[in-house]
Amino acid sequence: MRLSAPPLARASMVAALCVPAAMLIALTSGTSGWGWPQSDILWLLRFPRAMAAFGVGAALALGGAVIQLVTRNPLGEPHVLGITGGASVGALAALMLLPMGTRFAAEGGAILGAMLAMTLVFTLSWRALGRGLSPVTQPGTVTVLLIGMMLSAASSALVAILLAIASEQQLRGLLFWLLGDLNGASLWWPVWVAAIVALLMVLPRAHELDWLARGDAWAWTLGVPVAQRRRHALAAASLAIGLAVATAGAVGFVGLVAPHVVRLCGLRSARLLMPFSALFGGAFLVVADTVARTVVAPSQLPVGVVSACVGVPLFVWLLLRQRSAR
Repeated sequence: MRLSAPPLARASMVAALCVPAAMLIALTSGTSGWGWPQSDILWLLRFPRAMAAFGVGAALALGGAVIQLVTRNPLGEPHVLGITGGASVGALAALMLLPMGTRFAAEGGAILGAMLAMTLVFTLSWRALGRGLSPVTQPGTVTVLLIGMMLSAASSALVAILLAIASEQQLRGLLFWLLGDLNGASLWWPVWVAAIVALLMVLPRAHELDWLARGDAWAWTLGVPVAQRRRHALAAASLAIGLAVATAGAVGFVGLVAPHVVRLCGLRSARLLMPFSALFGGAFLVVADTVARTVVAPSQLPVGVVSACVGVPLFVWLLLRQRSAR
């Protein structure tokens, strides 16, 4: 009889291999080629960028896992639901309206934009979210997805308006947020702090998120304050997503890819899904950024392009799989 490792042990072994390997690849590769770099290049360029990539990936993956649990929708993701777009609008507006050089202007604007976008999505779809207990066939999940897509389109329109009225001096800096690029992301610690704080906010009540994932009525019968717990979880997700967008721009689909990789390892409870999603999301974006830096060297691709090349096919596959299961 063939014995397989328990899901937690298997996921832990994969994470223990993937995270250090991703960081090592990022530190030993660049536009100039492969190999261990000089000290200045390592500590001033590659190390901060790798840390920023890991923090952004972890924050987006954690936000995606929380959104999927709260919406009971396996397709839930910050980019698809318009949360990334809202954070981008907030960051761009803050950069345009606040005096140049204002500290943490983009970070504050991105967090407010993410929270406003998430509030709009769930305010417009709160009736649909209360119907049924099934995480797959429930009509509310489709409503949330459609409203999120419309909000994403509206955010794109607002971004276009901001770019149209921006001055030439502002335009160069504003375009950074649209590309999903980590080039120049040397300030890496705020997104790490945001991801850790967000995880600490949701982890103590992880079992209640599992109950929410089975439906509002189910959670309510078990004594969960549904509205309060949803607002608390979404506030944590908005904090993580907002700082991720402020650091790297509109990087999409990390929050979709990482939680599903964790589920494929056999981990489905929120207590394990959220931290392991953060680990795999961080490793995924570090590798994606390494590909973006090296595949067309000495030029560089936006990391959002690489993540979308993986995320879009996965999103289509999951959507077709969900429809065929009905």
